[in-house]
Amino acid sequence: MIQSNHSPNRVFKFQTKNATSKIFSQSLLYLVLFISIQFMNCSEKKPGSDPSATIGLLGLNAGTQTDQGSNDGKPGEVLPPIPPVVGPPAAPGQPLNAPILNDPQNQVTEAPLAQDQYKIYGKILVNNISFQQPVHNQTTITAYIGRRNLKLEPDGTVVNAIEFRTLTPGNPNPDGNLWFSFLYRSNEKYRLLLVARNEFGSSSKEIDFSHNRDCIGAPLAPATIGDCNDHCIEASLVGGQMEFKAKYKHPGDIGDLELEIYAVSVTGAPLGFNATYHHFDPAQPPLPPGFQTVKMTLLEYGKNHMCMELQSFISFEDGNGNHHNFIYHKMRLE
Repeated sequence: MIQSNHSPNRVFKFQTKNATSKIFSQSLLYLVLFISIQFMNCSEKKPGSDPSATIGLLGLNAGTQTDQGSNDGKPGEVLPPIPPVVGPPAAPGQPLNAPILNDPQNQVTEAPLAQDQYKIYGKILVNNISFQQPVHNQTTITAYIGRRNLKLEPDGTVVNAIEFRTLTPGNPNPDGNLWFSFLYRSNEKYRLLLVARNEFGSSSKEIDFSHNRDCIGAPLAPATIGDCNDHCIEASLVGGQMEFKAKYKHPGDIGDLELEIYAVSVTGAPLGFNATYHHFDPAQPPLPPGFQTVKMTLLEYGKNHMCMELQSFISFEDGNGNHHNFIYHKMRLE
């Protein structure tokens, strides 16, 4: 081997020298990186110079989310509480009126194919925004979109927003008009808040909306699916909350019985489930003829949906063998 031509002492000195050189090079590199990072930190803007505050006042996007809606089971990200968006004071000679909003127009449609290749979004357009009296050009008009828990607090803070945008009469859309457009997930419930504000006052309008893409023609709850003299699902309002009940009328003298009820979104995400079971026991009297029922309420996430698919499954055993029955149907909640 080549190393056999060198004494162990020479090899040790060579390795030591090589390691020392390597350590020195790495230390020098870390020192340069540390100095560079410190320089970059010193050159950063102060928190008070964040341009997003100015952007909101200039009528551009003040807060947006990458995901316009939500994936099933994964609600869209919620922004932190948003303080009132207030613009500069009125310029000399401009109206000194509080911005009292008239009712705007709104239109809900399918999202354009260019923006929605998988056909899962709806689009809301809010336009014809006007005021009872003229307002000055720095008045801010902010549109917030969120779930039905979107709320305007008494101090002007907006909570539970997913996305928001701001315009002013002095800096409207490129076409010169005041309007807002958002994409959002179809078959789910949303709310839009429109808030106008200047130094003389504020006003707001609230719009609850949704886009029915996949449940057109489905019965509106409360409703019944199937034949309740045999096997059905009933949706009813109990104590202000929608309750779902699967019912099966059996002839009695049966062994094991399983009755299940499910609620899933149109994309298959679970929104609720419950089941009841009866196991045959020779020591106990047989199950008497009549109705077997199981009840279910929606998961909290499921309450965001405007429609769903309800399913119920029966499995039982009697003297003629094993039997199965399955019913499913879409139902709208609004």
